[in-house]
Amino acid sequence: MVRRAVLLALCLTAIALPAAAQLRGTTPSPDQNSVTAPAPVLLEGAARDQALALANQALNGLQTLQGHFVQTSPAGQATGSFYLQRPGKLRFEYDPPATMLIVSDGRVVAMRDRALRTTQRTPLNSTPLNLILRAQINLDRDARITRVVRQGDAILITAHDRTGQANGELTMQLDGPQLQLSSWDVVDATGARTHIALSGMTRPATLDRGLFRLEDILERPSNAPH
Repeated sequence: MVRRAVLLALCLTAIALPAAAQLRGTTPSPDQNSVTAPAPVLLEGAARDQALALANQALNGLQTLQGHFVQTSPAGQATGSFYLQRPGKLRFEYDPPATMLIVSDGRVVAMRDRALRTTQRTPLNSTPLNLILRAQINLDRDARITRVVRQGDAILITAHDRTGQANGELTMQLDGPQLQLSSWDVVDATGARTHIALSGMTRPATLDRGLFRLEDILERPSNAPH
């Protein structure tokens, strides 16, 4: 269950969206946990479709991305670095004392626990990671979108796995005039919540191919130069 939650938490990684036109919708009940935050506005109809279209456009235009992340869950907090190259490739390196390394080579996702010296391999197309790493992305087609909300200058999109292979709910938050994805939350089948916050994102022209080689996952330390 923990490993499934980790894969679900990684399924929508840092994406910077282009500037968007103002979106309109209907206002749901106020969030009682927030006093100063702007009232959330539930997007429906054309406004909802516009928000999802902008997300699709950004995801399909993304080629390479790297940055840092902070993951907070009931088990505690972990930090690390990520590298993304579409289509299909992703690497999440957790800083010590965490011992996790996740690599997708375009076909298989490998999750390595260095402390236990175990590696779990899963076909990419059977994991939530395929939602953003596939060659052509359509969120409304590929996921079950249950809620799209505007709150101030942020857009929040809540999605479920359409296939039913990954239980849980994911909400991504995209902030600012450029609608850059700054964080996301995953609630798994047990109700446990995982929050991932992103920072220091850049779009390099190229990334080292070795970052995504599964045959190197056992031999290459996470702090090796790239």
